[in-house]
Amino acid sequence: MFWGSWAACLPAIQSATGARDAQLGLALLCVALAALPAMLVAGRLSDAFGGARLVPFFLVFFGLIATLPGLARSVGALVAFLALIGIATGLLDISINSHASRLEAMHGIRIMDGLHAAFSAGVVVGGVGAGLLRHAGAHPSWILAGVACFGASAALLNRGPYPEPAPRQRRARLERPLVVVGLVLALAFLVENGLEAWSALFLERTLHSGPAVSGLGPGLFAGAMVTGRVLAQKIDWPSVPGRMLFAGLASATGLAIAATAQHSVVALAGFVIAGAGLALSAPTLFGLAGRLGGEGGRGAALSTVAILGYLGFVAGPALIGAVSGATSLRGGFLFLCAVAVVLAACAPILRRVVGETGG
Repeated sequence: MFWGSWAACLPAIQSATGARDAQLGLALLCVALAALPAMLVAGRLSDAFGGARLVPFFLVFFGLIATLPGLARSVGALVAFLALIGIATGLLDISINSHASRLEAMHGIRIMDGLHAAFSAGVVVGGVGAGLLRHAGAHPSWILAGVACFGASAALLNRGPYPEPAPRQRRARLERPLVVVGLVLALAFLVENGLEAWSALFLERTLHSGPAVSGLGPGLFAGAMVTGRVLAQKIDWPSVPGRMLFAGLASATGLAIAATAQHSVVALAGFVIAGAGLALSAPTLFGLAGRLGGEGGRGAALSTVAILGYLGFVAGPALIGAVSGATSLRGGFLFLCAVAVVLAACAPILRRVVGETGG
């Protein structure tokens, strides 16, 4: 829920801090710089203690700092607060995914798709809810404080008993197929988080929409991703390359519509199309990574691909900020459209990866 609320509150936070687009992009980059080392630490801690034991503690930590960005009154304070958010995000991402992988292995169930759908659903609730609360006059700090309370409640619900940590396995090597899958995932995450983080600003500043409408940007985008992921589980989609070709072309089409829109309704329709396409990317690529790892190496392979993909997830907002600072927000969204085209062009490369591994 935090990231949807954050995206909807971003226009007000930018105004309160006086940050320009380029400065805001650099501040968002601090999330990446802080999250990546935190992910490495979380991986070691998960191996030692088990992800299930760590998740409640990291949820409490996240809850304690979730309110801080809404209190920022300068660019420097925003940078510091976002660095803390990055640390908490990195710790949570790895511990939750580690626990999910363990549950899949222990019980022979599939829950990774559900986790991705739940994340997107949280963005829907957070984005739409925060937009409506802003329209009613709520301050961003109060909105984010509500998210913090929700996180603390989740921590209480996730108390033990906990399974014993799994025996340590050898580290996954950075084999070429895993690197390729991770880099393609980075492209998909770059588009996803870039659109999510800047859609509310695009609607307010470029199309002059009110807070209630701008909050629909990240909300409807995430809603389309939830719908796409639910349908992907029920429909017999084509091969991995076919899915990624569809994901890239659909997201590029939606972003082109949004970037050239003259009315908020048209832009929102573009966000929905982009979200429906991008919904296939992460589950498809994580599934391929699991097959590449095979028995005994599946969890390590997923971790390797996730860390590479996260580089794109956290870099997307900063890159849009840089491009928008040099051109305009429309230019930033056209940049995302170009990245989506590159994502579609990766389909033949993935076909070779699947052929080499039998996946």
